[in-house]
Amino acid sequence: MSCFGGKMHSYKFLSIDRFDGNNLDSSAYFLSHCHTDHMVGLDKHEFASKLKNHNLVKVYMSEVTKILLLSDPKYLHLKPHICVLPIEQPKIVKIFEGKTIHEVTITLFSAGHCPGSVMFLFEGNDGTCLYTGDFRLPKGSATRMKHLHSGSSKKLIHHLYVDTTFCIPDANFIPEREICLQKLINLVKNWISKGKNHIVRLNLSAKYGYEYLYQALYETFNTKIYCARAGNYKCLPDVAEVLTTDPTHSQIYACFKKERVKEKDWSQWEATNDEIVPNKQLKFLSVTLSTLYFTHAALPKDVQIRISETSFRLCFSFHSSLSEVCDFVRHVQPLSVHANVIPRVGESFSSVEQRLRNLCGLKNHEKINSADEMKEALMMRFSFHQSGDSKPDIFWRLICSSLKSFISSCATMFYVLSKFPETHV
Repeated sequence: MSCFGGKMHSYKFLSIDRFDGNNLDSSAYFLSHCHTDHMVGLDKHEFASKLKNHNLVKVYMSEVTKILLLSDPKYLHLKPHICVLPIEQPKIVKIFEGKTIHEVTITLFSAGHCPGSVMFLFEGNDGTCLYTGDFRLPKGSATRMKHLHSGSSKKLIHHLYVDTTFCIPDANFIPEREICLQKLINLVKNWISKGKNHIVRLNLSAKYGYEYLYQALYETFNTKIYCARAGNYKCLPDVAEVLTTDPTHSQIYACFKKERVKEKDWSQWEATNDEIVPNKQLKFLSVTLSTLYFTHAALPKDVQIRISETSFRLCFSFHSSLSEVCDFVRHVQPLSVHANVIPRVGESFSSVEQRLRNLCGLKNHEKINSADEMKEALMMRFSFHQSGDSKPDIFWRLICSSLKSFISSCATMFYVLSKFPETHV
C-alpha cells in the first residue's frame, strides 16, 4: 500500500500518484498505474474543479493506463486533461506555474507491476529524480534502462523514490513469476484432468496485474478463464479474448475478495444432450495467490503450500523482493533514497531508508552540511573501479584526477554560496 504523499523534495510544483490535500496546489500531475492506492483523490470533486479552473494543468500517464482509466465511467471527465507520454522516449514537458514556465525532460520506464505501470524520470533545473511507483523487475533490469545512462556512464540521480513494499528481511527472496506460473499450471492440469466437474478457483485481490496468468493459462489449456470482471478488459482486446463471463464455459475461475462462487447454480455444462449429466456437483480446488503469507509462514524457497486436500497457497508478487530492490538501488546509486511504502507495523520511512542505505552501500546524503560531504557525494560518480587484472592507462588516470579536482572546487564554492547567499564570486 503506497504511503507516498505525492510531493518530492524537488520539483515541488508537480504531484505523483496523489490528487488530494496539498497536492491540489500542483501545476502538473502524474499517474503511474491504475491501482486505487495510487489514485487517491483522482475521482473527487476538488480535483475535477482544479482541472476545470486551470486549463494548462495536465495529468500525465502511459497509453495503457489512459485506456484502463477511461474504461471506468467515473474518470471520463478527466479525458480532456490527460496527456500520454511514450515509454523510453524522453519528452520535454512545459509545466506552467503561474507566470513561471518549467521545462522538464520526462522519461517513462516500464515498471512490470501491472498493465500500463511505469516509472518516471525527471530531469531539469531541480536535478534528476526517479520515481519507481510500484515495480516488479528481475535483477539486472536497471543496467538495461538506456535512459538511466549517458553514454557508458550512469546518470547522477539526486533522489530515488522506490517501491519498498517488501523491503523487509523476510522478503529477501520472492520467486519469479515464471516459477509461480509453472506451479499453477501443474495444479490446474492435475485437477481439471479429473473431469469437467472439477473447477480451479483462483482467489485474487488486485483489480489489475494477473493478465500474464490469464493469457498463459488460456494458451496452455485452450480454455477461456471465467472472470465476472471481464468487462474491465474490453479496452484491451488481447486480454479480453481469453476471458468469459459465462462460468459454464470454463474450468478455471478468477474470483476476487468480495466474490463468492455459487456452486449450486453452476451445475449445467455447455455440451450435447448425451453429455449432460443432470445435477452434476462441482468440485473446487481453491488456489490463493499471495505474497505476505510466504514472508511470514513459509520457508524462503517455498512457492506452493498445501493447506488442505482442496486448498493451496501460491506465491505471486506484483512487487520486487528486497534483494531485487537492492539490486536496482545499487545500480542507480542515488545521492538520496526515499521509501514509498512502510512495509510493516513498527517500521518508519527512516528505518526502511536506513536499511536500504546499509544494504546497498549508500552514504547518508539526505542532509549535506559541509563542503567535504558535498564533494564526497558528487565524487561517487567518478570513483574508478578496477575489474580483474585490467589497469587504467595513464590518460584516463589524468582525466579522473582532473575531474575530481574540478568537483572538489565546485563543491566548496556551492557550499559557500548556499551558506552565504549574498556572497558575490
